Amino acid sequence: MLLALLTTKYSHLIAEGWGAYEIGNFDRAEEHFREVLENEDDPQIGVLDVVEAHNGMGAVNLMHKDFFEATRWYREAKYLLDQYYEGGRWPKRLDWFKKEDRPAMRALIGLAHLHYRSGAMEKAKELYTQILRADKHDGLGAKQFLEAIEENKPFEQVG
Repeated sequence: MLLALLTTKYSHLIAEGWGAYEIGNFDRAEEHFREVLENEDDPQIGVLDVVEAHNGMGAVNLMHKDFFEATRWYREAKYLLDQYYEGGRWPKRLDWFKKEDRPAMRALIGLAHLHYRSGAMEKAKELYTQILRADKHDGLGAKQFLEAIEENKPFEQVG
């Protein structure tokens, strides 16, 4: 209940965007993420909401197979996180079950997926390993992607 009081309209838009994404309504998801990005200068918006909007746009573009745009959005998210984490000193531990850790984890997994799809397996492996080391619960399933690389399994057969 207290968490509901601490959320902003932007947090709500982010949640709605990810909800739409999860059910495959990518146009609706993009609308929500764009609305957050259009208000980036609002003093009430949080940095992590802006990062999540970038991640959301990256995920939508990845689904549309627009790898150039997906890369741009995910790299911008990572840049914002590097600033947020004081010069790129990211936390050693991340947990998918902590809302404040999700933006970082989504940025990392998004970049890893992009490397995977582009054939840059070593870079993908590095990022999946980073996620797996940071999140002992493996909330994003990084282990299965690492195993797919090891087994030379196509991306579409992972999961």
